[in-house]
Order: sequence, then structure tokens, then C-alpha cells
Amino acid sequence: MAAWTALFRKDFRLSRTLLLAGLVMNLLILVLALLMAGGDKLYVFIPLLAAVVFHIFYLPVLLFASLKSEARQLHIWLHHPLPAATLLLSKLLNGIVMAVISLVVLYSMAGMLAVSRFSLLKEHWTDIWMAGLLIFVHTIMISVWIGAWVILLWSLYHSLKHRIGRWTWAALLAAVILPGSVGSLITSTSLYKLVTQWGNMEVNFPTFPMDPIPTFAGEYLYYFVIIAGLVYVSSWIIDRKVEV
Repeated sequence: MAAWTALFRKDFRLSRTLLLAGLVMNLLILVLALLMAGGDKLYVFIPLLAAVVFHIFYLPVLLFASLKSEARQLHIWLHHPLPAATLLLSKLLNGIVMAVISLVVLYSMAGMLAVSRFSLLKEHWTDIWMAGLLIFVHTIMISVWIGAWVILLWSLYHSLKHRIGRWTWAALLAAVILPGSVGSLITSTSLYKLVTQWGNMEVNFPTFPMDPIPTFAGEYLYYFVIIAGLVYVSSWIIDRKVEV
């Protein structure tokens, strides 16, 4: 446990500059939105919403920066007493924590603005916060999905760069295109629907002019399994195939 805590703290230190930079950017986005909207219009929320959506890239960027730092002293990182899976999970968890912190700050800003404009939003108040919660959860999920691919591609790059040289980038491109094509084929099959479309959690927004959003517990489980598989394959590559 002590080794894990020390590892987690080290990974946090590697990324805390990006966390602070992100928090400053959140504040600047709020100030810019207030100046552009004159402080009293509803479209003041548009920059904040855009910032929330762009958080799908927050975790991947943090992971890439942290892994890039490790690459400078790869021989030390590879000889860490903990297995690669633990090393990667520490970075992944750090990224999730930082993404959540940044999103909570953004949501707090949006919440204060929403309260100050309650008279304009009260008809949609419940639906707005339900939509905000869904966006929060799915932003983190998509960010973790992309982050898992960043980890896999980083692992592949370091396992292939001494073996195939300049062809490594072509291999990485293939590693993106081929699984994407296979994934599209899988999701279009009736078997995929049979496996994933259970546990209906349809979401309704009565005050919004939109149809209910169908969601299934099976789909969340499917993507969780894929993410776990990507991290497992990445750790296997690092443990057995990456050379200094």
C-alpha cells in the first residue's frame, strides 16, 4: 500500500502543472464569457459548455504528458518493483481525479451563473441539472476511453521503435484504423444489440423539445470491458515487449 501511495503521489506531481494550467484556463473562459455576454445573457453558458465538452481530451493529454516524462528515463520506470498494470492504473486514476476536479470547478462556475439567472431557467431547472449530470459522466467515460487508447499506442510505439524503426508510425496508424473498422462492424450486428441492449435506462427531459435518450447498462459494461482489455494489453506489452 505504501508503494502504491508513493507511486500515486509521484504521478500527481508529474501532472499537477497541467492541472493548475487547466484551472486557470477555466477561470479565463468564465471571464471571457461574461465579457462577451455582457454578464446578463444566457449564451454566457456556451463557452462553459464548450469547455466541458473539450474535457474529453483532458485525460488523454494528461496521460500523454505523464508517459512522455517517463519515456525520458524509461529504464528506471521499467525496473519499478510494481507491475506495469499498477503503474498504468496509477496514471489513469490520477488523470480521472484531475479531470473530475477541473469539471467540478467548471460546474461550480456554471452553477453560480445559473443561480443568478434562476428566473430565466426555472422552467427547465430540473432538466438542466439532469442533463449536466449526464454530460459530466459521459465526458469522463469518453475521456477514459480515449486515454486507454493513448496508453496502448504509447506502449506499442516503445515496443516497436527498436524493431521496425521508421515503420513504427505506420503500425500505430494501422492500430487505430483496424480496430476502429472492426468495432464499427461489431456494433452494427444483431449480436451486439443482443449483448448490450439490456438494462434500459431511458432518460427523459420533459421541458426540452427532444425525444427520450435510450441508454442501456449493457453498453456501459461493454465499453468498460474494452477499456479494461486495452489497459491489460498495454501492461502486457510493457512487461514483455518494451526494451530500453
